[in-house]
Amino acid sequence: MADANININIKERRKYFKREARFLLRCNYIKQIFMTAIIIFISFGIRAIKLNIGEFLEAEYNLASMPLDMIFDLMSLLITMPLYIGVIYVNEGLFAGKNLPVSGMFRYFASSSNLIDCYRFVLSVGVRLCAFALPFLVFGTLIASGRDLLDEIFPGNITADIIMLGISAVYIIAFIIFAIFMTRYFAAAFIFVKNPCLSIYDVIKKSSQLMKRKKMESVKLILSFSLWIVLSHYFAGILFIFFTLPYIMLSYTSYMSYLLIEKEKDGEFLSPANDYIENIESGVNTDLSAIFENEAKNPFDIIDIDKFYMTSDADSAVMTQKTKI
Repeated sequence: MADANININIKERRKYFKREARFLLRCNYIKQIFMTAIIIFISFGIRAIKLNIGEFLEAEYNLASMPLDMIFDLMSLLITMPLYIGVIYVNEGLFAGKNLPVSGMFRYFASSSNLIDCYRFVLSVGVRLCAFALPFLVFGTLIASGRDLLDEIFPGNITADIIMLGISAVYIIAFIIFAIFMTRYFAAAFIFVKNPCLSIYDVIKKSSQLMKRKKMESVKLILSFSLWIVLSHYFAGILFIFFTLPYIMLSYTSYMSYLLIEKEKDGEFLSPANDYIENIESGVNTDLSAIFENEAKNPFDIIDIDKFYMTSDADSAVMTQKTKI
């Protein structure tokens, strides 16, 4: 009975996230489709340039064309990933009561320090995902090549088909289990946007904490968009710009905002680590604006830097985190 109530609550919460996303999409429709269109057109533009250069050089899809493909794929990644995270930043502002302009999606291109931090974050998460995917790619290749070996050992025998079916079933089950496990990084981009003062290690750690016991709920949320994704492919991707991607991004932000409010009971979950505070003495007002100098120069910054972060107190000095939850 308790499990049934939990499933009902998860289903009702998922409906609420989507309903909230649709409401905000309706109120900010032009902004949302404009941001989505920018990312998609940049991606298609880079792909078109790659294809034209390949035709000009008469390069075919083989090992010789791999360097060209890797260069343009890397270029697309370096441009679009900061934009995707910038969209999360703009959407997070909507749920925090701030109507940020479209230019907010370019916040990570506003300064070199922000861009480097963004690339460090993407690289850190990407390495973890690749470490997960690489073994499955290797074993998948071995399984595919092992079919010929089984046919040689069991020529014209159904035993080879049974063994292959069993190996494939185990492989698929293992992939699903590890894919669910990797949803621990599902909240990383949101936390990175929410508090840029956190180190990459803290972002990954807090993402794991935030997604603890929420992995299946996040998977169900992702799978609930399957129909819209299929329809968007059927309509040549046009629906991606005008509804599907903005809808998914806003639903994701609604879900993350809910989890953060649920987790933020003591008001310190997204506080920066202690190693950001140096040489602080009790009862002394300290100007920490120099520490966040690069952040302060960013015109799209979400951190409100006062002249004095530290307040004098008879017992201890306390740092106030300015990020709104």
